[in-house]
Amino acid sequence: MCICDQESDNYLLMDTGWDKTGRVHAVVFHLLIIDNKICIEWDGTEGGITAELLELGVSKDDIILGFIRPEYRQFKDFSVA
Repeated sequence: MCICDQESDNYLLMDTGWDKTGRVHAVVFHLLIIDNKICIEWDGTEGGITAELLELGVSKDDIILGFIRPEYRQFKDFSVA
């Protein structure tokens, strides 16, 4: 299930349903658009949404790793905000 709030530029992909162990309800990924940059709040994909964005030609300067504490983002090769 896709949840897209274009007014606040908030986008989630959810995994919902049932499997053999019971109910499934999980966030696959959560992205925000902030000042024309893609902020990755959560990435539960197997290969990584960051890698997919880079393969699509999105610059590291346009990607914020929102799941990393703000004070540590400076040590990564991506936008800090």
